[in-house]
Amino acid sequence: MKRYKEALLSFILLPLTHICAQEASFQTFLSEHEKVNGIDSVSFGRAFDLIEDMERYSDFLPPTEDRYKGNIHVTWGWLRGSYIEGKNYIAVILQRYYSDFLDGNHRWLMENEGTDYVIITYSGEGRMLDCKTVGRSGAAYSLRMSAPKHGLGVVVEQRIVDDYSQRLQYVNPIYTVFAREYVLKSDGKIKERELVAPHKEVVDVMSSVKQFSFDQFLSNFRKWDKPYVDHTLFTPSSDQADLPFESCLSLIPDTLDYNCWPRDIQWIPCRYIETEDALCFFVIKDCATPKVGYAPYTDYLVLEFHKDGTFKCASNIYHTDDDSVVDSTTADMLITKALKEKLHK
Repeated sequence: MKRYKEALLSFILLPLTHICAQEASFQTFLSEHEKVNGIDSVSFGRAFDLIEDMERYSDFLPPTEDRYKGNIHVTWGWLRGSYIEGKNYIAVILQRYYSDFLDGNHRWLMENEGTDYVIITYSGEGRMLDCKTVGRSGAAYSLRMSAPKHGLGVVVEQRIVDDYSQRLQYVNPIYTVFAREYVLKSDGKIKERELVAPHKEVVDVMSSVKQFSFDQFLSNFRKWDKPYVDHTLFTPSSDQADLPFESCLSLIPDTLDYNCWPRDIQWIPCRYIETEDALCFFVIKDCATPKVGYAPYTDYLVLEFHKDGTFKCASNIYHTDDDSVVDSTTADMLITKALKEKLHK
C-alpha cells in the first residue's frame, strides 16, 4: 500500500516537476533579452548579437522553415532582442538571421543574407501562444516601423524590390509596398491588420546622380605625352579614384558590357590621347559578378570620343579572367601589340 501511494504521488508530481523545470528554463530564455515597455525597431535587438545556445531554448523558439531544413549552404540563428510582460502573456521581440534567404535572389548576390523580425507570445509558463514574422530586411528588402494609434504593437511598412536585377543597373527600381499593423491582444494573440493595400512604388535613385560634363570626365584622366604607345597607357591616373560611371551616363552608354551588371563594374580611368579628330580614353574595366559564369574578369578598353564630346565607339583591347594562364609579361606584350594595331591604322 505504501509503495502504491509513493507511485501515485510520483505520478501526480511528475507533471508539476516538468512545469517547474520548463518555467525555470523559460526564465533563463527571457534573461537573454532586455525587458522593455514597447515595440520599435530597437526592440528587435542588434545585428549579429546571436544567442549562443539556441538548442537549449528549442522549446521556446519556432522551428526552422521547411525551405531551410537540411540546406547545408545556409546558416541561421536567433538574435537577442527584448521582452514585454503583459497581464496574461509575455511577448518576446527578436530577429532571426539567415546567411542566404533562398528567395530567388541568390543568383544576383554572392551573399544574400538578411533578417526576419519576429514577435512571439507565451503564457507565464513558457507555452507559445502566437508567433508572427512582421518584417524582413536584406538586399531586396527595406522596412520602417512605427507605433500603432491604439494598443501595444508595431506598424510595419515593408518594401520588396520586384526584380533585383534593377538594383544592378542604372535605373529606378520598382518596389511592392505593404503596410500592416500588429497589435498584442490581452489573450496573447497577435492581431494582424492590413493598413494599405499592396501597391507599386518607383524609387527615384537616378535623379540625385549629377551627370558629368565632358570636361569633368576628361579631368579623371592624365594626358599621354610620350611619342610611343604601349601597355603603360593603362596605368591608373590615380591611386584611389574610380570613374563614377553613373555620372557619365549622359556621355557613355551603360551597354558597353552585355555580360556584367552595370553597377557591378569598376571603371578605372588611366591615360588619354588626343588625335586630329578624336580623343581616346584608356580604361580598365573590372567585372566582379558576371551575368553568365562565375569567373570575374578584366577588360582593357579604349573609349573614343569626337572632339565635341560625343561618344564615338569602344574597343576591347585585351580580356583576362581567372581562367587565363598568360603571365603578366606576356599580357603586357599582347596589350602593346593590340594598341599599336588599333592606333596606327
